[in-house]
Amino acid sequence: MDFEKITPVIVRGFHYDMNDEAEVQNEVNVAIKKVNRKLEDGSTEADPREGAYYEIGVVFEVAPAPGEFTVSGLITQIVQLKGYHGKGDDLATNDYKILSRPLVEYIETLTYEVTQVALDKPVNLNFQANFD
Repeated sequence: MDFEKITPVIVRGFHYDMNDEAEVQNEVNVAIKKVNRKLEDGSTEADPREGAYYEIGVVFEVAPAPGEFTVSGLITQIVQLKGYHGKGDDLATNDYKILSRPLVEYIETLTYEVTQVALDKPVNLNFQANFD
């Protein structure tokens, strides 16, 4: 699927917590919703001819083994899917993976940087989003 990134990746929320008790979890979910693109004059483009605009969102709550901390939050990006005007629920799993990968990479980078400061040792996450 061909797409264009309309906005940069936006970190809407990122939270880091030390766990009192060891807890391991990996909840990384992708959502997609059709949005109207706002033009410079404030109007919206209701029917873009080249493809519709979508907000891709990754909601996450991850506590990697051994479970000493949890990171959670929401990261989004608006993209234009070339030649596609559907609701987004009929996209192939591989398309979801391609669209969400830059957002998942932000989660991995933020976690690495925060744990380097908070724990004095960086933690590398290597996970895939859930597409069920």
